[in-house]
Amino acid sequence: MRSGYSAAMLTDTDIAERAPNKVAAEMGDEAVILDIESGYYFQLNVSGARIWALIDAPVSVADLCARLQARFEVDEAICRAEVSEFLELLRDKGLVTIR
Repeated sequence: MRSGYSAAMLTDTDIAERAPNKVAAEMGDEAVILDIESGYYFQLNVSGARIWALIDAPVSVADLCARLQARFEVDEAICRAEVSEFLELLRDKGLVTIR
């Protein structure tokens, strides 16, 4: 995840899930996503791959952060800010939907 924070973070009740027509494969602790529609692929690091795995089904930002905090040693505020920024990036690339 990047270290800068978004000015308009997602709320705890926002729901994130994978967008359709994406193919993903785990590569060790990382993941690669292929956007079939655009032909682009994206490589995710360990934390990004974990988020991708957790949004296989719709999940709230609050639940996603709680699960990540159980797995990684990360401050709650930092986790929420970085998860929000990462999800917004994935949304901008068409890889997730947020409602």
